[in-house]
Amino acid sequence: MLRSCVLFVICSCALASHYDTWPFTLADKYIEEFKTNVEEFKKFAQTYHHHEEIKYEVVEEDLTEATKHAAHYDFIIVGGGTSGAILASRLSEIPEWKILLLEAGEPETIATKVPKNWELLKNTPYNWGYSTTPQNYSCLGMVDHKCVIPTGRALGGTTAINSMVYTRGNPRDYDLWSDLGNEGWCWADVLPYFKKLEDAHFAPFDKKYHHFGGPQHLEHPQYLRFLTDHTLDAAKELGLHLVDYNGKNQIGISVPQVTTKCGRRFSTAEAYLEHAAKRENLIVKPLSQVLKVLISTHTKEAQGVVYLHEGKIFVAKAEKEVVLAAGALNTPKILLLSGIGPKEDCEKLHIHHLADLKVGYNLKIRPSFVGLDFLYTGEEAQGHDEYHDILKYLKYGKGPLTSPGIEALAFLKTNISKSPSTYPDIELKFLSRYHPQQDLYSWMKPTPKHYDSLWKPLEAHNCLKIIVTLNHPKSSGIVKLHTSNPLHPPIIEPHFLSDEDEKDYHTILAGIKKALKFSHTEAFKKIGIKLNHHGVHGCEETEFGTDAYWECAIKYLVVATEDVSGTAKMGPESDHYAVVDKKLRVHGIHNLRVADASVIPVTMSGSLVGPTMVIGEKAAHIIMEEWIEH
Repeated sequence: MLRSCVLFVICSCALASHYDTWPFTLADKYIEEFKTNVEEFKKFAQTYHHHEEIKYEVVEEDLTEATKHAAHYDFIIVGGGTSGAILASRLSEIPEWKILLLEAGEPETIATKVPKNWELLKNTPYNWGYSTTPQNYSCLGMVDHKCVIPTGRALGGTTAINSMVYTRGNPRDYDLWSDLGNEGWCWADVLPYFKKLEDAHFAPFDKKYHHFGGPQHLEHPQYLRFLTDHTLDAAKELGLHLVDYNGKNQIGISVPQVTTKCGRRFSTAEAYLEHAAKRENLIVKPLSQVLKVLISTHTKEAQGVVYLHEGKIFVAKAEKEVVLAAGALNTPKILLLSGIGPKEDCEKLHIHHLADLKVGYNLKIRPSFVGLDFLYTGEEAQGHDEYHDILKYLKYGKGPLTSPGIEALAFLKTNISKSPSTYPDIELKFLSRYHPQQDLYSWMKPTPKHYDSLWKPLEAHNCLKIIVTLNHPKSSGIVKLHTSNPLHPPIIEPHFLSDEDEKDYHTILAGIKKALKFSHTEAFKKIGIKLNHHGVHGCEETEFGTDAYWECAIKYLVVATEDVSGTAKMGPESDHYAVVDKKLRVHGIHNLRVADASVIPVTMSGSLVGPTMVIGEKAAHIIMEEWIEH
């Protein structure tokens, strides 16, 4: 993967004054190097292809030799992503504990931290590049009817590649979570952990719900286009309130809260590991892919892990625990490869079976409809000069490079939902796009016919895209193994929009109608907002704009998000689908926990970044409490 050639560390904002004294030649040099680095990154992203043929086999001789030279640790954490980075940082606060953090991906670079580049990151090795199986009711506009599922493969995990939008979910989500037999996970229980992790820089600031001084810096985007004001004014016309969606009320509209600092991406790796990695008791090993957990057949105790690093097999032993934090797609994969999962599935692949648990079941992915694009002809945003844009980014942490392009975020309840009025069933993201080119869509892998029919005509225009996301899909899927080769991707079958009563489908349709109402407001008419009337290939037999058209379009343009959960469901032993208990311990296996979005047993009202961070913080608290007491 591209390495940064730039030695200069981009800003803390507090250092801005130092730049004022720089000779112009020095500033020019850094700007040119930064520009070159970003351009190389963009070219790489445009040509990269995931999953070339992998030819590798773990042989018994390699494993035996690696075991002889195994290093020993107190805790081994698998996955240095959203929760794993937090967990490693917190556990290493105990100087007597030796911690090993294994991450399959590599560290971020200067180019990956530029917020404007976030969509390009999905087409690089920083994303696992996983795709679903061919779908029947969604993804039909994508190659082979498969949807790509963005999943972070880097220190920082998905916080290193996502849109940086930070949401916690709704208090009701956590209360439902707790009611399933998971005491300690209700809203009142998790709010202190949210506040503990936050270094929130918002205005207004409600100290009842937010905290200043935690590791994870949060702020509003440091650059907002004129579309933001028009969107908020349009929402006001529609009777929506301006809210802090992570505060008292979630229903309404808001400028997004993002995981950036001084206008640049601030992943959990940077927030938590940058300082913690200096501790002698924490070993962080990127480019180290765990192949399986070593578990005693007789005692059912997790004893360590087998991992691949630079083409060689290594074994690491855990004196206390192994904690899986590899994400809701890779954690079930590792469990299944380790013999934990449905007996029939393991035996079919000749994997020694240890625990008959519903690993991989209860897969939940928030699906999004991406076919709502609007052109506008009103007041144009300020023209941009590349040199000064880079200078503003490097010097002040300001300007268009600091923006992921998400101007506003709305959480709404449709007439399909029977839940309380404070519980949103859809999310609307408002994205500004200036002359959007094909590389913004390449990660989704639309077929040429679908790209050309819908999006190619927009390349010469300024656009507003409204993405409609389903918060609480009824449809559930499954993650399974394709082979016993740990380097092969898993089978991911989400069953999008497959619920018998078609509630998911009707909710998305209702969300589309709510989004369309924005285009009829006076605020949007002022800038000449017009719906893109180029129809979806495959829906020519329907009249554009009718219910029949949108019903057709949904099947082609509903795609996956990075919000994946539920595949190692939390619940008591009486729950036949539960994989871990309320303390994240795998049922029937000692010294093994899961601490990522896999454990979430309910659907969440928003992206999973916030909930997954809390899982990392709470897991650390549970583990420290148990072992210190022990």
